[in-house]
Amino acid sequence: MSVLWQQRTHGVMRQRDWTNQALARLFLVVIVITTLLAAVYLAVIASNVRLSRQIWDMEEQLGAQERENQSLMVGIARLSSIPVLQQRSIALGYIPAATVDYLRI
Repeated sequence: MSVLWQQRTHGVMRQRDWTNQALARLFLVVIVITTLLAAVYLAVIASNVRLSRQIWDMEEQLGAQERENQSLMVGIARLSSIPVLQQRSIALGYIPAATVDYLRI
């Protein structure tokens, strides 16, 4: 009898095959888990990039709103000045008071 036939009939090769299959399954599980973790990591990174872009856009909008607010405040200050208010009151038909009478209560 050959040595190969003795090993197969006495279970020596079956033990090695079982060990190789278990090792292959373990390796497959490790690869699957690594792939899943990589997919989750990429999803988190994509979400982070999307949120960062939204924050960037919101900051740009905030800057534009602040610039517009400042220009409106300058316009209000210009229209609220005393000489402009006097001109508008004269244009509406009001005349400057010559004397001021106070009421005592």
